[in-house]
Amino acid sequence: MNKDKLLNALGLVSAANKLIYGIKLFEKIKENKISLVIIASDIGISQHKKIKNKCNFYNVPYYDNLINGIELSKSIGKTNIKIIGIQDQNFIKLILKNI
Repeated sequence: MNKDKLLNALGLVSAANKLIYGIKLFEKIKENKISLVIIASDIGISQHKKIKNKCNFYNVPYYDNLINGIELSKSIGKTNIKIIGIQDQNFIKLILKNI
């Protein structure tokens, strides 16, 4: 895994407004509008279980323990972000290439 390229790719996704986080993420997963979820390694246990169960139920692939919350937040230009969802298939291909 190339962490720098992954973080840069996440920055591109954020700049293109194809990134969902927060409460909206759970809603978009239910609506089948999220194609990939990335979970920070330092997320709380209950939140990790909640998002994992939601992804498994709605058949959304997810990756966890790749980067921590500080790296994730910094790469997308936000603060205190632990979970993100990506909508665009082309950006997902870019991210998967760097994982």
